[in-house]
Amino acid sequence: MSQFLPQQEKQSQLRSSLHIRVRGYILWYNSTFRTFGRFDSGKLNSTGTKFYAAFARTDNNKWKGYGNQDELQANFKLVQPVKDIGKISAIFDWSDFTQYNYMTEDLNMIKKMGTSIDFLYPNYGQSSLAAQGIYPAGYQVLGNSSDEQNATYDDAAQVQRNYLSAITAEFKLAHNLIEKTILYSHESSGDYEASQDFAAPNGAPMSQMVGHTMIRRIGGVQSFNYEINKNHIDTGFWYENNSFSFPDRLYAEPLSTTGKPLSPISGFVNPYTTEFDDEYNTNTFQFFLQDKYYVLPNLSLMAGFKSLLQTTHGGGKINNAAYTGVSSIPRGDLTAANAFLPHFALNYNFLKHNEFYIDISENMRAYTYAPWNVSSGGAWAVQGQAQFDANKQSLRPERVWDYVVGYRYSSPIITATADFYHTDYYNRLVNTDSGSIFQPVNTFSNAGHETINGVDTGLTIRPFHGLEFFNSFSYSDAVYNGGINYEGSYVSLVGKHQVGYPKFMYKTSLTYSYRNASGGIEEPLIDVLGR
Repeated sequence: MSQFLPQQEKQSQLRSSLHIRVRGYILWYNSTFRTFGRFDSGKLNSTGTKFYAAFARTDNNKWKGYGNQDELQANFKLVQPVKDIGKISAIFDWSDFTQYNYMTEDLNMIKKMGTSIDFLYPNYGQSSLAAQGIYPAGYQVLGNSSDEQNATYDDAAQVQRNYLSAITAEFKLAHNLIEKTILYSHESSGDYEASQDFAAPNGAPMSQMVGHTMIRRIGGVQSFNYEINKNHIDTGFWYENNSFSFPDRLYAEPLSTTGKPLSPISGFVNPYTTEFDDEYNTNTFQFFLQDKYYVLPNLSLMAGFKSLLQTTHGGGKINNAAYTGVSSIPRGDLTAANAFLPHFALNYNFLKHNEFYIDISENMRAYTYAPWNVSSGGAWAVQGQAQFDANKQSLRPERVWDYVVGYRYSSPIITATADFYHTDYYNRLVNTDSGSIFQPVNTFSNAGHETINGVDTGLTIRPFHGLEFFNSFSYSDAVYNGGINYEGSYVSLVGKHQVGYPKFMYKTSLTYSYRNASGGIEEPLIDVLGR
């Protein structure tokens, strides 16, 4: 895929003098247009106050099917130095993203019909008939009604709006002690739309389903860096409160097959019912402490740990059983906690340009959640309150130990890396599902132990200034060593490979940069077959 990216868009440092710049690029393949503008105020007074404001617009058509994908972004940053002891900065970021989605294809669809099929929108006549089981000619080659249904949905789209604001204070408390405080707030709202084969009250054979998401995150980070002799000590904590709401509402499509279908991206008024409503509230607290000790100027050892506590309460607030197909949607609380998650590392720069490193760490994954009808929705995506309550008695947070050994060579002409890693998962938590994509039958199980062994390599060659040739290769073997309970029976997964986890990945790219612009080509090759 060709690229033409203004490099200035990647820069966030504020300039000391007034500066205005405007950039743009075009990708002809799918008619992508992007424009970018930024204003730097420069220093406004003797104290060094300065700010920048930037705006970007991206518009591209889908490479198949109907619709486009647009994004608007705005960024603002203000920096106020405080003499020579620190600074205070504030940011505000906004984005508005609207896109028509691509249809999800399973392996049978790809084999039988290729990768070019997409939603039927805006052909409402075909979509209306398909909702009644009368599929367009050619889809019968799929060989089963489930795939015929999934390949002939009307549409799917999403609109997302984000607002992020933060204040950062960074001060030197002593010649060897620095503190950093971050307070932030993030609000995200969205409309996630898809058609369903639900008969509407007006007699139409299908309905428009829209999940109206609202996310609010408020949090802060306090950290300290202390240097004494050969020790570099970092410590601090992070706290966040996250509230999530997902009312899923249904809207009636036109009765007539010649009617105008509802817009997938706007005008969501007068729903005839709420299918379900999920609400969650999560509190997260994390503490960390680490010490990096320089045995020699070119040899360092690092040891540290973090403590993590996360509690989530919530689940189904509204359940319309006539549409969800279940008598109850789970609701309750889960807590994941671990007071000591260690991390060790060694870094040795030997000879010239050569580096050897080792990294060993333990991590814990807190319980995740998502809207009830999302098959990968975590512990709450199960069939009813009784199953959730039963799972709660035996579930344990997922833990992982990572071991990495690697080598890196860096010079102006060549950068080469190679590492080997081994990963042990404990209490591997997995979702399984069956049924339709809009009314899935979900389970959540502990698959026990899983191991991953892999190798990552990379080579970058820069024969002359501006030209860069990059190649990377990765191998990863993810194997289950346990099993799951599925539909009342135990299913062994011993020796089975994790489905959808890339086993081989290769990427090559050639880029050339000149002044403020860069262009190039890249080609990723991925084997994602699970065994």
